[in-house]
Amino acid sequence: MTHQDILNLDPKYAELGFGLMRLPSADETTKMVDMYLEAGFNYFDTAYVYGGSEDKLKRALSSRRPRDSFLVADKLPPWMASDPKACDKLLGESLKRCGLDYIDFYLVHSLDEGNENSAVNNGIYEWIALQKKKGLCRHIGFSFHGSTKLLEQILTVHPEMEFVQLQLNYMDILRGKAGELHEVALKHKKPIIVMEPVKGGTLATMPPVAESMLKIFAPDHSVASWAIRYAASLSGATCLLSGMSNVAQMEDNIKTYKPFKRISQEELQIIEKVLLELSTVATIPCTYCKYCVADCPQNIEIPVCFNLYNDSKRGAEDWNLEGLYNGIPDGRRAGDCTACGSCVARCPQKIDIPEELKTVARHFGS
Repeated sequence: MTHQDILNLDPKYAELGFGLMRLPSADETTKMVDMYLEAGFNYFDTAYVYGGSEDKLKRALSSRRPRDSFLVADKLPPWMASDPKACDKLLGESLKRCGLDYIDFYLVHSLDEGNENSAVNNGIYEWIALQKKKGLCRHIGFSFHGSTKLLEQILTVHPEMEFVQLQLNYMDILRGKAGELHEVALKHKKPIIVMEPVKGGTLATMPPVAESMLKIFAPDHSVASWAIRYAASLSGATCLLSGMSNVAQMEDNIKTYKPFKRISQEELQIIEKVLLELSTVATIPCTYCKYCVADCPQNIEIPVCFNLYNDSKRGAEDWNLEGLYNGIPDGRRAGDCTACGSCVARCPQKIDIPEELKTVARHFGS
């Protein structure tokens, strides 16, 4: 996959990208990187705020492989970039951590109404365009978690943004407003990098009834592969980021792509039935990005609490989940939340985290 492939507006399907948000140990990461490259893929996605992922990219990839054998996407956090000097510092640190002289795809990270104000007021759009002219990044774009109106505004005012990264999956499109964002990007003829195709694992681990609907139709295919294929089949999608966190997930995704089969109309009908079943199960739409954790003064294990609660709702063994929940250190469980609200602004999914933590605390009894 080349720069031109990523910016191709009419691909047959989105290529598989390796999202480095949720990485295992250094040794397993290296093994996964090698498997991914040897399968013919080369797009790696990281960010300044993905704790340790840039350093792992250097150890597992850039220090071991020729620079022209891979592409790297990295991101500037606008909430940390108060002026161009701060931007220079953040970019310099990312380049050093990654062991790179330039970044192939550099994004303004997680734009929503608040972060967009920071980007405009602090001159980030002008700054990132200048970095492209300097050659420190080859292509510029942004990842997005805001409203349809805001996406329309950004793409209208800033045509220099070459691509957009959107959260697109069959739940958010068929039961949410993500389809509107997809249409806006297509209207502006912007290539789309797809993030959260399995919605943080929600579309990879399902209640037994929903899972059986998929397994009866395709017993040799994983539940996650349905979500991957749906998102990769979307018009305008050029690269699909899968946050693979172990070798088994890497193997499954490579299998899904070798060869790739676009989602069919018959399969779409099955997905509709799955969504109807999932609508009866109340889960928390957390994607395990961990952005909230950095702003929590109590160090509550927010994503862990949500994940255990969701697993319980999906039918996992309650006795085991209760043991895992009680294994969270004292003072860091859902019931220890003081409802200060610091986490809420950082959540891309707009979850009312303090309220949902109360739900988790009631569920597990603490």
